[in-house]
Amino acid sequence: MAVTRFAQWLLTRTSVAGARDALVGDLMEEIAHGRSSWWVCRELVGVYRLGLLAQARDSVRITPLLVALVVGVVLVGGVSIASLEQVVETWTSVYYIAGTVSLFAHVMSRSTASRTLLITGEVDDTLQADPFRVG
Repeated sequence: MAVTRFAQWLLTRTSVAGARDALVGDLMEEIAHGRSSWWVCRELVGVYRLGLLAQARDSVRITPLLVALVVGVVLVGGVSIASLEQVVETWTSVYYIAGTVSLFAHVMSRSTASRTLLITGEVDDTLQADPFRVG
């Protein structure tokens, strides 16, 4: 009973870190209908997790340093679970597959852009005036 009162207090006093009002309202209704304490705790953690993830997604900028730190943490975590040889082998496979996909995506985007140029017939005015101009 104390858990459900705490959950109701928490939901009414806080913004739930960006959770939708309808979701909070549904949770309040379920609490009023007498759901178990375990269910209330589980749903409360889920609501806050969704809200915090949404807030983090909106506020975090992905930079090369952040990517390098995440990759480093994943590799160190992998070494703590498996052998160094298995981690390096897996990382190399992922690296080659991601590089290949990235290369093909880049080539396709370039070919799509050139096809669009041929279809629309739009040419940059600076290229028409001096096609050998650099910059």
